[in-house]
Amino acid sequence: NEPDLLNVHEEMPSIGPAENVIIETLISELKELVDQLNNVKETATAEGRRIRNEKEPSPNSSPLDKLRQQKTKIKDVEGVNMYNQTEPVGQTEMEKFVAYAEKRTKEALARTDEVQEIFKGVLVYFGEDPAMTSKDFFGTLNKFVAAFDATLEIVKRLEAMKLAEEKKAAAKRAKEKAKKAVKVIVSKNAAEVETQVVSKQEEVDKTSKSSELKEQSTNAREQ
Repeated sequence: NEPDLLNVHEEMPSIGPAENVIIETLISELKELVDQLNNVKETATAEGRRIRNEKEPSPNSSPLDKLRQQKTKIKDVEGVNMYNQTEPVGQTEMEKFVAYAEKRTKEALARTDEVQEIFKGVLVYFGEDPAMTSKDFFGTLNKFVAAFDATLEIVKRLEAMKLAEEKKAAAKRAKEKAKKAVKVIVSKNAAEVETQVVSKQEEVDKTSKSSELKEQSTNAREQ
């Protein structure tokens, strides 16, 4: 009665690819990336400090030279400070990269936390152990959908065979009914023909007998 309920694979098209995405591994890799990024940050900060110290204006610099070496922040682009390009940039390219990568990794970690909470809710909804891994869950779900689709195909084939047998039986019954109807019609027509033949024969007999009587009467008068 509800054919839409049979389209399970269409309702969950992403469970196949999701089986290969292990949330726990992804989080572990992100945390490892954060640790590596912190090491890079320390190196980049030390290198940037060294470069800036080398560019510090000497006490004998003119006021204009000192002004030119002052950095002026003009905008923030995705968490990275951008400075007036006519003036020396306070951060090195590596420091800018670290700031950008740090912002992105923090966003990714926040999203993975959100995904974990959603996934736990899904496990509870399906009555599974909240400690179940995403690979095990989506693997089980994927196997269920595959088995469901395979069973559905078998049921469809059985229903098609049943329908074909019913049509064949109906055609056979119709053929037998037609044969019986033909026999009845033939029998009826035969009876009618026989009646007509008998009637005609009776008329012929009456005519013949009448002729004989007339002939006998004529002969009697002649004698």
